[in-house]
Amino acid sequence: MRWLIDLSGERPLALSWAHEFYSAFDLSLLSWIRIDRGRGKYRGAYGRCWYPDKRIPFYRISIQVPGPFPCDMITRKPPLYPLPDGRFPKAPAGTRRGEHVRDERSGREWIRVVSRTRLEDLDEGIVWVAAHEAFHFLRRTRQIPGRNTEIQADQFADDTLRFYRTGS
Repeated sequence: MRWLIDLSGERPLALSWAHEFYSAFDLSLLSWIRIDRGRGKYRGAYGRCWYPDKRIPFYRISIQVPGPFPCDMITRKPPLYPLPDGRFPKAPAGTRRGEHVRDERSGREWIRVVSRTRLEDLDEGIVWVAAHEAFHFLRRTRQIPGRNTEIQADQFADDTLRFYRTGS
């Protein structure tokens, strides 16, 4: 597994953290992890976990941290489902309601719920995206429990960032 780092000569502390974090798992199916400043298309922090396909039979993780920092990440939370009387409950504290969704096939309805996670600096950007994309890889390779959803990946990243901030 290769690390591809291009941060214009910067060596944030989170690089050491990322090496240690990923070393706790089986990376034999992971070809590379790339960390760079992005392609100028987005701001803040973002990434992607590529799954194997016929052309490239390995996983790959890309972490982009263009900044500027601090920045707020929009995070997804568990949706709100209607109560027996048809009304929807209030969104939990610290979150807000998103769009109202209806599955035409099943008739099921829900309201998306979102929140914000504040990334104070480049280190926190790397930690949050590295954990989010790691969740997709680790869940898909059955190294951790859960469902491979954006909601659970965001929660894993938020939890990991909380541990990073406390030095755990």
